[in-house]
Amino acid sequence: MKAAGPHPPAVCYADRSLRSAAPHAPRGSLAALVVCAFLAGAGGCQAPPAEKQDVQAIDITSVRRRLELKARVRDQEQKSKVSGEKTSYKENLYEENVKIETQGSVYHPNLLEFSLAGLFGLRQEDFERQFGDNLRTSSDNGNVIEFDAEGRFFKKKPYPGTVYARRYSSLDPRPFLSSLQNTTTNYGFVWQYVSAKTPTSLQFNSTDVKLDPLDKSEAPGRQQNTTLRLDTSYRASDYNVLSFVYDRRSVKEQPFNFAYDSDELTLSHRWDFGDHHQHRLTSELNYFNQTGTFSILRERWRESLRLTHSEALRSWYELEILDRKQGSLSGVAPVKETSYYASGTLEHRLYESLVSQLFGFAQYQDFDQSLKITRLGLQPSLNYRKKNPWGVLLGNYSYRVQTDDRKGSGLNMEVVDESATFRDPEPIILSNINVVLSSIVITSEDRLTNYHSGEDYRVRVVSNQVEIERVPTGRILDGQTVLISYQWMLGGDYKLTTKVHNFGLRQDFFFGLSPYYRLLRQDQTLMPADAKGARAEDIRANIFGTEYLKGPVKLVAELEKHQSNINPFDATRLSADLTQNLKNSGSVRLRTRWVDMDRGAPQNRRTKMLTVEGRYRQRLLESLTVEGAAMYRRENDSLSGPNRGIDFDLSLEWMIRETELRVRYEMGRFEDDFAQNRNQLLYVQFRRRF
Repeated sequence: MKAAGPHPPAVCYADRSLRSAAPHAPRGSLAALVVCAFLAGAGGCQAPPAEKQDVQAIDITSVRRRLELKARVRDQEQKSKVSGEKTSYKENLYEENVKIETQGSVYHPNLLEFSLAGLFGLRQEDFERQFGDNLRTSSDNGNVIEFDAEGRFFKKKPYPGTVYARRYSSLDPRPFLSSLQNTTTNYGFVWQYVSAKTPTSLQFNSTDVKLDPLDKSEAPGRQQNTTLRLDTSYRASDYNVLSFVYDRRSVKEQPFNFAYDSDELTLSHRWDFGDHHQHRLTSELNYFNQTGTFSILRERWRESLRLTHSEALRSWYELEILDRKQGSLSGVAPVKETSYYASGTLEHRLYESLVSQLFGFAQYQDFDQSLKITRLGLQPSLNYRKKNPWGVLLGNYSYRVQTDDRKGSGLNMEVVDESATFRDPEPIILSNINVVLSSIVITSEDRLTNYHSGEDYRVRVVSNQVEIERVPTGRILDGQTVLISYQWMLGGDYKLTTKVHNFGLRQDFFFGLSPYYRLLRQDQTLMPADAKGARAEDIRANIFGTEYLKGPVKLVAELEKHQSNINPFDATRLSADLTQNLKNSGSVRLRTRWVDMDRGAPQNRRTKMLTVEGRYRQRLLESLTVEGAAMYRRENDSLSGPNRGIDFDLSLEWMIRETELRVRYEMGRFEDDFAQNRNQLLYVQFRRRF
C-alpha cells in the first residue's frame, strides 16, 4: 500500500470555472485574465475540496467579450440675414472600447447570482466654434470607463435582495450649442421581506450625473439625487391593512446652485366593510418637510369613502385638511396656507348605455390671514353609448357651475419648474394669470441650458393670459419639454361665477368613418366688474370634425370656431397617416398635417403650417437593414414671417455572425426672415464579439 503523496497546491476555482465556461478562449487572452483576476479576488483561492464535493465557490455560466469603435462628426451653422454674421460649430469624437461581460453565481444561484460588465477605452474630442472673426477651439483626450454590476441574494428566500452599481455615458446634441457628454454613476440596493402579514421593502438609490459640454468655455453641470424609501404594512386581514411609507430625498444641481433635502412620511389605513366587503374607507396622514433652496412644510389629513349601493349605483366622498408653508426662490415672502376641502360623487349606470354622475365640492383656503378664498361647485354629467345598425353612437353632456369668492389683499405667488411642451403652431399658455413678465425663466429639463427671450422664445400677453411660443431658429426644438418658473399675483376682493356647458356627439360607423361635434359654452360673471386680478371670459366654441380609420389609413379633418372676448380664433386642422408593413420585415409610414389658425382681436394674427413626414425601413439582405426618414415643414405667420425647413436621416445596419456595423447620417436645413440654419451629423459604430 503506497503512502499518500503530498497534497496538491491550492487552486483558484474562479480560474478553473472560467476556463470550463469558455473553452474556446485563447489561453493567453487578456480578457480572460482580467475576469479571472477579478473573480479570484472576489471569491478567493482555496484548497480543493474533497472529491465527493461538486460545489464550486464561483461558477461562471457565461463570458462575452466585445471590441467597439465609434466615430461621430457633427457641424452646424447659422447665418444672420440682418447682420450677415455667421456662427458655426464643429465637433469630432472618436472612441475605441473593449467590453467584457460575465454571469455566474457563488456556491449556488439561490445564494448569490451576479452579472458583471466592464467597458474600457479611449476617447478623443475636438470642438471648434467660430463667431464672425472670433475662433475658439478645444480638445481633450481621456479614458472611457463604464461598468454594470448586479448581485441578487437569496432569491428563493422570503428576504431577497439586490445590490447594483452602474456607470454609463451618452452624448446629447444641442441645437447651436456644443454637445453634452453625460456620465451617469448609479448605485443602490433593494431588499424585501416577503410576508403575507407584514410585507416590507427597503430601497436606496444614488445617482450622480456629470454634464460636460464639449466646448470647455461653457460651465459644466452636475446633478446628484439620493433617495431612500421604506414601505411596510400590517395586514390584519385582506380587508384591514395599515401601511407606513417613509421617503427621504436629497437633490443637488449645478450650475444653478439648486439643492434641497426632503422627508415625507405617510401613514394610511384601508378598511373594506359591508356584507361582501364592497365598501371601502381609506384614511391617510401625510407629513412633508423640504429644506434648502426651496422650502416646503406640509401636513395633510385625508379621508376617502367609497360606497357600492348596488350593481348600478355607487358613491364616493373625500375630506381633506391641509396646512402648508412654501418658501421662495426669488425673494417672494413665504406663503402660508390652510385649506379645507370636501367633495362627493354619486354615479348611476344603466347597463352599458348610460352613465350619470353628480359631483359637488366645497373648499375654503386661508392664506396667512391676508387672503381668504371660498369655492363652491356642482357638476352633473351624462355619458351615453348605444349600438345601432350602422355602428356605435356616443354622446356626453356636462354642466358645471362654480363660484370663487375672494376676500383680502392680493398675494405674490411663485411657480417653480412648471413643465410644458412646445407643439407648433400652438403656443404654451401659462396656467396662472397676472404673471410678472420679467420673472419668467425657462430652462431645459436637465437645467443646464438657460433659454433667452427673443432669441429662443417670445412672450405675448393676451388680456391677462401669457402665451409663450418658441423661435424656430432658436435652441428650443418643436416637441421639446421645458421648465418654466415665474411669479404671479393671486388677486383678491372679487367674486367670480362660472357656468360651463360641454356637449359632444360622435357616430362610429362600421366602415371606419366617425363624424363628431363638440360644443363648449362658458359664461362668467365678475363682481365688481372692474375688480383687479381677474377678467370674465365668455366662450362659444364649436368643433366640427370627422375621422376615417380603415386598416393602415387614418384621416382627420376638423374645423373649430372659437368665439371669446379674450382670445378668439378660427382653426382648420387636417391630417393623414399611413402605416403599412412590407415584406421582409419592412415598413413604411407617411404623415402629413395642415393647420390654419386665424386669431382675431386683440392679436389679429394668422398662422398656416404644413408638415410632411415619411419613414421607410427595409431588410435588404439577411444581414443588412436600411432605414430612412425625411420631414418637410413650412409655416407662414403674419407676425413672425414665413419659415421653412427639411430634415433627413439615413441609417444602415449590417450584422453578420459576430460583427456589427452601424452608419447614420443626418442633415437639416431651416430658414426664416432672419437667419439660415444648417446642420449635419455622421455616426459610425463598429462592433466585434470575440
